[in-house]
Amino acid sequence: MKRRTALALACILALSLTACGGKKAAKESAETTEMTETAESGAGTEKQVKAEFRITPFQAIDKEDYGVKIDNYGNVGEDQEYLQLTLQNKSEDKSCVFVLLNLEGDGIVLSTSGISETVEPGQEKQVNLIFQKNSTYSLKSFGDLTFRFAIRDSNAQNQKGETDVFHIYPYGENKEVSYVFAPNDSYKQLDDNEIFEAGVTECKQDQFGNENVFFYLRNKTNKRLYINSEKGSVNGQTRSTTQYFEVGPGQSLFGVLTYQDLTMPETEIKELQFNLRAQDVDNLAGGPLLDKTYTVTP
Repeated sequence: MKRRTALALACILALSLTACGGKKAAKESAETTEMTETAESGAGTEKQVKAEFRITPFQAIDKEDYGVKIDNYGNVGEDQEYLQLTLQNKSEDKSCVFVLLNLEGDGIVLSTSGISETVEPGQEKQVNLIFQKNSTYSLKSFGDLTFRFAIRDSNAQNQKGETDVFHIYPYGENKEVSYVFAPNDSYKQLDDNEIFEAGVTECKQDQFGNENVFFYLRNKTNKRLYINSEKGSVNGQTRSTTQYFEVGPGQSLFGVLTYQDLTMPETEIKELQFNLRAQDVDNLAGGPLLDKTYTVTP
């Protein structure tokens, strides 16, 4: 009897230790994936992604006079993602201006908060690049994130400076992960003319009370287009939608137009208006190729 009791107690103790060990392993696993996210499959992805999404710190640009480091990736609530970068001025006698010319996800231009920062000699500056998430895509949707930076001397006049390009491959450089846009049931076509094809993918109010209009635009010309929006309204009341984008010949972009500081819930928004103006980047003085106003309902 005593032997049976002792054996039973030994089994219970072994099971308890196994359970504790499992909890410890799970905790350690969670702690080691701070900058790792599980891949999501969306309507626009070419196939379901099984690989692991990971953005780890690395030195993206390392020149004699300047550099750019990728520090961190994270989320701000449910609506925004961010990449944290460090801009490095290694020179001793000149200020450097860092400008993000564009960011592409698998060749599609993405809308961001932008970067335009001056860094003094021998100094570093940490900045956050913000992305608005939506149901069509997020940073997890893309296998190749391509950054184009212009870096110049702040005292130089009419100088574009150096242009540097670097990539982030969140699933690994050799992984076959590539985003392909596929309109879903909520897609609303705005226009299809000789200049561009455009449509709204989603209207969404974020946690800050801003109403965001997410749109897709495909450049149908052989010109590099400058697309901007400056006139907007909500329920007939004027609201600024100041935003601009550049998109290359035959290239597509995902843009976001934001109506800021609204004092009404989304259920009370009946009508949103905004304009899209397209100009030839190489001939801005020639005036717009197209300037039209569009109306959408959330």
